[in-house]
Order: sequence, then structure tokens, then C-alpha cells
Amino acid sequence: MKILYLCQRVPYPPDRGDRIPVYHHIKHLCRNHEVVVASLAGPGMLQNARDLQNALGISLIVPRHSRIHQAAGMVACLLQRKPLTIGYFQNRDLFTEIDSLLRKSRFDAIIVFSSSMAQYVESVDDTPRIMNFCDVDSQKWLDMAKDRNPMMRWIYKREGKLLRRYEKRLAGEFSISCVVTQNEAKLFRKYIPDCGVTVLENGVDVDYFSQLPRRQAGLKFVYVGVMDYPPNEEAVSYFAEKIWPRILAVHPGACFSIVGSRPSRAVQRLGGQPGIEVTGYVSDIRPYLSSATLVPAPLGIARGIQNKILEAMAAGAPVLTTPEVAGGLAPEARSKVFIAERDPQIFASTLLGLIADRNTREARAADAQTYIRKTGSWDSKLEILDSLLDQVSGNNIFSYQAAAGVV
Repeated sequence: MKILYLCQRVPYPPDRGDRIPVYHHIKHLCRNHEVVVASLAGPGMLQNARDLQNALGISLIVPRHSRIHQAAGMVACLLQRKPLTIGYFQNRDLFTEIDSLLRKSRFDAIIVFSSSMAQYVESVDDTPRIMNFCDVDSQKWLDMAKDRNPMMRWIYKREGKLLRRYEKRLAGEFSISCVVTQNEAKLFRKYIPDCGVTVLENGVDVDYFSQLPRRQAGLKFVYVGVMDYPPNEEAVSYFAEKIWPRILAVHPGACFSIVGSRPSRAVQRLGGQPGIEVTGYVSDIRPYLSSATLVPAPLGIARGIQNKILEAMAAGAPVLTTPEVAGGLAPEARSKVFIAERDPQIFASTLLGLIADRNTREARAADAQTYIRKTGSWDSKLEILDSLLDQVSGNNIFSYQAAAGVV
């Protein structure tokens, strides 16, 4: 098949939330199909695009997308009562190049990752289109509106409401809609009950993350993520302010490493607190995971599946998270991590108990690693994508959805 794949950012290197699944989707698809990737090259990303092309041997459309593009697009969408995220990823050159490509070439399927990229193929009606929402993003914005100042509350609520309307329209127009977890599918069915939805789960590069042996020395806790992303920023701030002092009171030599690119000013300031280091970007997170006593993930806002959880499990690191985050895991995977309510006393007490019980935490971590190795590979998770493409190639969408129980 000849496939056009649209994504927000150049998915290379696969080192952040959206780049990871997109990279593995494309890598998987290009084994058996001809794939053209259309994306946006943000500041400093053109070399990444060339590296991706060399790595996978695919065709790329990646016009420059500067901060001026992003700001201008958001202003236009603000005036037009459209979601700001559509404007953020709006690029006239990409519209022109995709239109030209579709006039010259015939594609068997179009895959869109994230609703903000659907704008480029909304008018296409002669090619099967698969809309991978990944998460119900509208709910994320509505959740983020809570506990904000009045201006940000208005902006986030506006984004959530307008994006919800847009998600409903896309689900009705595209051939197939996908989300990343069963929890997201339940949310999708709640707000878009008239359209079917398929669960396309994330995997993890199990061989890569399980290469290093466990090497613990002292008490080390690690949080991995892009550190200007508001849910990550909130999670580490919450941990540093509400949980960490309780840990240091008992274990004054403990270390908390905040590992990830682009730490915001608020995150950088956390590095001034006792026992906390903010690393910024690192080329390899595995040494941090392999040496971690435990990986805490007390996110307050968590849509979909957290790649950081899968990667820690694959590395054999014990994970302590909240019921909301664990809900994004497959039911059988939830017993492989430790779960505590996002209450400072409860979370800290659970963490202190796990510090004192190395055998329990390491046994569960080993169990999690075995489970991920058996069930969590990208190839196994993307078999459903192969099935979807088989179905759209035969123009038998309804039969697939009925058989899968998604209508």
C-alpha cells in the first residue's frame, strides 16, 4: 500500500511523548508499505528530518515551522473561534505541498496522528482516512482549566469546548477513529457515542530499555519527561513540594533526579532544593532508570498511556503511581506497578514503605519487566494497525468495526 502519514513534529529522535509512537508506527509500516510522512520542522529540526529519512528510507514533506508561524496561526484561530492547537500547527507551505502531492499521487490510505493535523486532509473524500486521536485531547484541556488563574481558565476551557466539537466532526468524517487505551475509548464513547472507536495501544522498545542491569547505589528516585509540558511540570513540583520533604526527613541522603529536556523556570528552581537535581536533556535515560530505587509518577493530569511508565517497567525499575495514571495501563498490567492515592501523606507513606522493603519492590519490578517483554513490544501492539489497513484496503470498514465491537 501507499500511505500518507501526518504527524505534528518530526518524530526523530523518538525521545518524547508524541515522537515515540509516531516513530515506531512509521518504522513498522515502512517494512511492507510505501510511506510518505508529512510533518512540521520546528526550530532546529531540519537535521532531525534528514536523520529520520536516512534511518528509515522514507519520503518526507517537512516545511519549516517557526514560532512566528505558531503565533500567527493561534491568533487567526482565536479570531475565528477555532481551537488554538489547530492554529499552532497551521502551516501554509504544508497545505500547499500536501494538496500538490494528492493531485499527483494516489494513496491507498491516509493516517493522521493527532486531531490538529487533520486540517490538512479534511477535504479528502476519495481515500480511506484513519484518525488516530491518541487521547481525547479536549478532556485534557478541560482538566487543565481547573485550579488556574481566571485568564488561563478561560483559555483552557475555550480550547476544550472547541476541540470537543472538532473531535466529534472528525470522528464522523474519517473512516476509522483510534485512541490509545481502553479508558480513552470509554471517554470517547461517552462524548461521541455515534461513532466507533478502535484501541491502538502504545508499545515500548523492550530490548533497548532492558539492556542495562539493575545497579542501585543509595536512594535514587527518577522522573523522566519533557519538562516544559504542564502535566510533567505540575507532577514534579507536587512531588518536590508535598512528598520530597517527608522522604528527606527519614532519608536525608536521598536524591531525586528530574530528567528531561526543556525544563521550565519553575522546574529549574526545584534544582535548588536539597537532594534534587534537574538534568535537562540527556541522550540516554537508561542509566537513570537502571539505578533508580523507584520511579514516582504522581501526575495530576494524565491522558492516555504514559510512555515513562512503560519504559521504567521495561528497564526493571519499580514504579509508584496514582490510580488515574495506572488506569491508562492494560488491566493485567496494573498489578505490576505500585499504586497510591495522590494525597501527600498516603503517597509519601507508601513510598517510605517501599524504600524499607527492597525485596517486594524488586520482585514486582522484575515481574513487570517480564510482562512487558512478553506483551509490550511495538510489533505486537501494532498488529491492530495492520488489520485496520487490511480492512480499509478492502473498503470493508463497517465489517471490521462490527467484528471488533467498536460500533
